[in-house]
Amino acid sequence: MTAVITRQIPSEFLQTLIKEKATGRLTVQNPLDELVTWQVYLGKGKINFANSGVGGMQRVRYLLGNYLNENKISLPPQITDDYKYICDLWKQEIISFQQTRSILTQFAQEALVHFLAIPVTQCYFDQDDSIKDLFLNLELAKTTQSVEHKIRYWGELYPQINSPFQRPLVEDWQEVKTMLDLSYRRSEQWCEHLLEGLKNLSCLYELARKTNSSVLELALLFYPRIKSGEIKMLPYQEISVEDSNLPVVISVNNRPSVQQVVRETLGQRGFKVVCIDDPCHALAAAISHNPQLILIDADMPEISGYELCRLLRKSSAVKETPIILLNQNDGVMEQIQGRLAKASGQINKQFLSQELRQVRKDYLDSSPALCP
Repeated sequence: MTAVITRQIPSEFLQTLIKEKATGRLTVQNPLDELVTWQVYLGKGKINFANSGVGGMQRVRYLLGNYLNENKISLPPQITDDYKYICDLWKQEIISFQQTRSILTQFAQEALVHFLAIPVTQCYFDQDDSIKDLFLNLELAKTTQSVEHKIRYWGELYPQINSPFQRPLVEDWQEVKTMLDLSYRRSEQWCEHLLEGLKNLSCLYELARKTNSSVLELALLFYPRIKSGEIKMLPYQEISVEDSNLPVVISVNNRPSVQQVVRETLGQRGFKVVCIDDPCHALAAAISHNPQLILIDADMPEISGYELCRLLRKSSAVKETPIILLNQNDGVMEQIQGRLAKASGQINKQFLSQELRQVRKDYLDSSPALCP
């Protein structure tokens, strides 16, 4: 069961879980950017891994870019689970067991820096979520000993810079060029790569990769210009190369069979169905895709659909979006729980295809996105 704790200091809460020898996933939300989350996977009080809930592709490119290029390893079009991607490299015998441990430790260490630098925020602990293909069993103190200075720096940069996923927006190009002129030991090529990345609204991870720098190095470089207003830091936004004019329906469900029915019923009618199997990613998907409708399974094991619906309603981005809960039963108690969660309606999973067609008529066929 997922416990939702408001206004906790992540570092203190993590220490508590470690002392209790807890097993599960601790997720903390960036208080200044609700799309960005950081996660720590625990096994009996030891750290099995740490990563971000978004931007897996950006982190892999940043942390492994040079290694991938040197070994001519091609990245897939998208990476949603960096742990699985690295484990797959080991299973394919592209990297050794020791290399896998080293890479995963590097990823976990980098994520812990940003996790521990966050001040008071929302924390979610899921006791049922654990890591498969276990490689790491790290102690927090030993793992963070060599990066304590980075944690301190990121804490001092906050709130002007609150995550490496932020995208710098240049308000005064002349001042930025002056900044680069004053940055000694920078090659002309380095400056060109940085300016090109800034013009493309690249996030800090991407800028660091393009300039072969660290994200902290760039954050410290930009910090004075951010405080003076010459650079503005935009919140995280996944910029996708896929551009679709189809109206979007988001389906949050951990059952592939149910997702298949949703895709077939609504996809053939001209809707783009975005399937999410992890409820922790639902809000990020909803904000990114601006859906016309959200479907949520009420009986998910990680977090109930009712609780997820309540959390989504707290976001201004989806406050008015129709949310339909999928229930095994449609009794009085389910109806009451749905109303308390501020769901727009509920449908019975036993008659899913038929009920989806009715939902389409009630909520989608009159959508402005479908009007010529």
